Amino acid sequence: MPNILIAGELHPAGIDFLKKRSNYTFDYIKEVSDENFLPYLENADALLLRTQSFRKEDIEQTNNLKIVSRHGVGFDSIDTKALRKKNIPLTVVGDVNSTSVSEHTIMLILAVFKRVLLADEAVRKSNWKYRDNYEPTELFAKNLLIIGFGRIGQTVANLAKVFGMNISVYDPYISTKSVSKEVRYWDSLEEAISEADCISLNLPKVESPVISQETAKYLKPGVVLINTARGGLIDLDVLKKGIQSGLIAGAGLDVFDDEPPDQNMILKDYKQVILTPHQAGLSKESARRMSVKSVQNILDFFDGKLDKELIVNGVNP
Repeated sequence: MPNILIAGELHPAGIDFLKKRSNYTFDYIKEVSDENFLPYLENADALLLRTQSFRKEDIEQTNNLKIVSRHGVGFDSIDTKALRKKNIPLTVVGDVNSTSVSEHTIMLILAVFKRVLLADEAVRKSNWKYRDNYEPTELFAKNLLIIGFGRIGQTVANLAKVFGMNISVYDPYISTKSVSKEVRYWDSLEEAISEADCISLNLPKVESPVISQETAKYLKPGVVLINTARGGLIDLDVLKKGIQSGLIAGAGLDVFDDEPPDQNMILKDYKQVILTPHQAGLSKESARRMSVKSVQNILDFFDGKLDKELIVNGVNP
């Protein structure tokens, strides 16, 4: 009877789904750190991970582990090579939270363009004359550059079109043929950046920032930056200087290098910067879907019907 270790709190739907299968046992640790779930690994045949890391030295000590299921789509904190060396597949939940992340991205774009925090503060402080500053900006006819055109990037594009935005894309891993005629495809990141009124980052973790000291030279004055993908895609020093100088009109950040972030590094004193706690993919609906799917991946593995498209470390079970 396989034992499943669940490290991190899940939506109840996932636990209820697992309880229906009497041929499994499970250990459930709601309040989890990077260390406190490790002693349970000795008896675990499967591991369901939320956000904590899973390091090489910990993976090497496992004896019974046969599959790791990630509750989400990111796996930056998991040593995929160490898992592959032990022939342990790592799965993600696939396309279950793209709607939530895409809507959150559009929400941040609207909130920054419309100066929501500043307007809210003005009303709370009885500064009704703030409305005469004409600070909100329309999305209509603005150039939105989407960097990373996977499922989320494509959904963001479809939603942004409703507001009449001009959509362009930079993604070196796709071809021009995969982009519709309504979307402009750029081969050059620098040229793409120079034309953008708003840049939405929707790509996986990369080695160095996409918005860096070098690429910032090409930013269009008054640009808005949105990051709902991974921390580290925007150099925060570049962002801070850009906000202070006015080169960058505003930003929406849902992700950070360190989470929770260093309070000195998140530009919390700038009301034109909207901050959310890495919750873009955590709507009520997507939390339920991720919970069930992360459990389903484990059950499918033991049933011999795991979707290989959801395996991200190259192991063929």
